[in-house]
Amino acid sequence: MKSNRGKPMNLYMKPEDVAKMRELTAYAAENGRKTSDSLIVRAALRLASGNRAFLNALKEADSQDLRFERD
Repeated sequence: MKSNRGKPMNLYMKPEDVAKMRELTAYAAENGRKTSDSLIVRAALRLASGNRAFLNALKEADSQDLRFERD
């Protein structure tokens, strides 16, 4: 039997990413939607498309990721 539930994940987010999530949560609340961080991320993923803008954002996020040492 396949589970309908998602699996927990750890996401490493910079303060500006968390701030953006809070903005989106507030926007949803202003429009009568009670939400969670998980729903915000899932909605954003549904909006995302694989295009040049995505690759540029990915490159920028990667360059700011301090978890890995770069050469």
